[in-house]
Amino acid sequence: MGIVSTIPEKCKRCYTCVRECPAKAIKVEGGQATVIEERCIACGNCVKVCAQKAKLIEDNTRQVREMLDGKRPVFACIAPSFPAAFHPVNPGNVIAGVRRLGFAEVWEVAFGAELTSRQYLGLFESAQRQGRPVIATPCPAIVAYVEKYMPALREYLAPIVSPMIALARVIRRAYGSDVRIVFIGPCIAKKDEIRDPCVAGAVDAVLTFEELLRMFCESSVSLNDLQPSGFDGLRCRLGRSFPISGGLLRSAGLSTDILENNIIVVEGKDRALDALHELQRGKGKARFFDILLCEGCINGPKMMNDLSVFARKEILADYINDQNRYVTQKDLVEGMAAFSDLDLGREFHKPSVALQVPDKDRVEETLKLMKKFSPDDQLNCGACGYPSCREKAIAVCQGLAEPEMCLPYLVDELQGLIKRLERSHNELAQAQQRLVQTEKLASMGQLSAGVAHEINNPLGTILLYSHIMLKQLQDGDPRKQDLQMIVKESTRCKDIVRGLLDFGRQSRVSKTLTDLKELVAEVILLNSPKANTAGVKVKSSFHDPLPQIMLDSGQIKQMLTNLINNAVDATPKGGLVTVGVTMQSQEKSVEIAVADSGCGIPRENLSKLFTPFFTTKQLGKGTGLGLAIVYGIVKMHNGDIRVDSEVGKGTTFTVSLPAATEDAVRESGPAGERQKTGLI
Repeated sequence: MGIVSTIPEKCKRCYTCVRECPAKAIKVEGGQATVIEERCIACGNCVKVCAQKAKLIEDNTRQVREMLDGKRPVFACIAPSFPAAFHPVNPGNVIAGVRRLGFAEVWEVAFGAELTSRQYLGLFESAQRQGRPVIATPCPAIVAYVEKYMPALREYLAPIVSPMIALARVIRRAYGSDVRIVFIGPCIAKKDEIRDPCVAGAVDAVLTFEELLRMFCESSVSLNDLQPSGFDGLRCRLGRSFPISGGLLRSAGLSTDILENNIIVVEGKDRALDALHELQRGKGKARFFDILLCEGCINGPKMMNDLSVFARKEILADYINDQNRYVTQKDLVEGMAAFSDLDLGREFHKPSVALQVPDKDRVEETLKLMKKFSPDDQLNCGACGYPSCREKAIAVCQGLAEPEMCLPYLVDELQGLIKRLERSHNELAQAQQRLVQTEKLASMGQLSAGVAHEINNPLGTILLYSHIMLKQLQDGDPRKQDLQMIVKESTRCKDIVRGLLDFGRQSRVSKTLTDLKELVAEVILLNSPKANTAGVKVKSSFHDPLPQIMLDSGQIKQMLTNLINNAVDATPKGGLVTVGVTMQSQEKSVEIAVADSGCGIPRENLSKLFTPFFTTKQLGKGTGLGLAIVYGIVKMHNGDIRVDSEVGKGTTFTVSLPAATEDAVRESGPAGERQKTGLI
């Protein structure tokens, strides 16, 4: 695990860390933002911006405790920003608290800043004479960024160690190599700096201010209850201003006149990178670049409080002015003279990890994958963490990002998914409704067939003897009217029984090659007498050409007869009934629509239409089996039927049947034209 890593269960796909990472060291995989160790510069920007606290920092408290429990003396080196980090605790109490943890001595890193600042003064004068730029190197995040991502600027890095390493070398010269040294500060990148082979071995461990506070709590050290203490080691003055933007120049005695263009002081991620890119392009007159990736070290990622940069600057300035009263220039010069020959140089050897830029065609393909088909589709909203859709596409090509990180892309995908789910839900509901209807028809079909057979024989006997008795009675016989009523009602019962038998016989279809146009014309002709009597006109329309298809012509005739009769019954005098036949879906199905201009069907009755024995006709005008029989015939042909109706305007029954040819039916199985569907 690297210095900075991700806690997967806390990562919420906000991509803020992607947006704030200057090194593109965040790889999104499976929606999780993972830190790439070899690309990370440990700047801590991702830690500062993560609202979910999903970033984990390497914890060195256990290592430091083991040092303190050992026999070798352990020295603490505290960064000069500590008064602002632990405010309002007295700085002397913080020093005392560090001693209470078991450190042998407590030194201030500001003395290392005093030593390196003198080196920068000489380096700047040399750069001015040679006309070559110099990039100051106290910020380890800037050093790591240049080495890894801008190797062309590596030669401009000042070959001077940071104040932390400088102080460590001072302590080791004074006390020998046997001592252990721990740096304490607000910077996460210091944990990476001590691993750099060019300076490795100077500092043994790094604690952030947050880790130090945790050690105070675990050891029950109450800072406010301690007596203030001072630093060990050599005194310093202006070196304490290093955490403030421009502090290096101040301590080195370099001019900070805003009208001079040979020195640039910048802090903050965006401005720092802009300055480096300007230098790389060879623009500008500046020869000295004092660059901090944070807004000064007083705004480091582990500064412990929510105070503004300005408030922290005031706190630190007050502390510096107060402490400078106790240190004379003579004390400072004498202290530094003792280490005038101390080696403060270093080299830079980290390998470059710059990613290969994908070719234009691959980027364009990735943009299309993200549904960015034209420049108008590239919203550049930044929700994915990248400033533009094109940069996001490049990151996808480089394996750092996923297409799904795009918010508009996700919204479009979600909307499409909702539509598909809605369509699937409707289809499932319709299938469920059809299944319920089919089960009803199956049970009713079995019952109807049995009942019809049982009733048909005694009913035939009643009709036979009723007719015999009618022939035997003379005209005017009062009993004749009663017998006629018996015959009339028995005939009606016979029609009902015939309907039951028709309903019960739907378990098989016998398909033959049928001319549907001729079949429809024949049915209309057969039903024209009833239509003429009702004063209703029936007309037809056909798709041209209309191929012959495999149907059970007898059952289809019965289906159409029932639909046309119902339409005529529902249409007032002078109305119109239309029978239309069309081909659908590249001639894979045929639709038969029977439409009328009648009274329409109330919405509450639509779900009951195909239920056996349901009818809205007057008593004696219908059995309620017509539409049930229609439904059964349609299902036996593997078709579908739907109803569209509006009260007062009319109703349309649309039957969709497979447009199977003779060859298709023959290939469907050994049953050939004879098929058993299993509805009943």
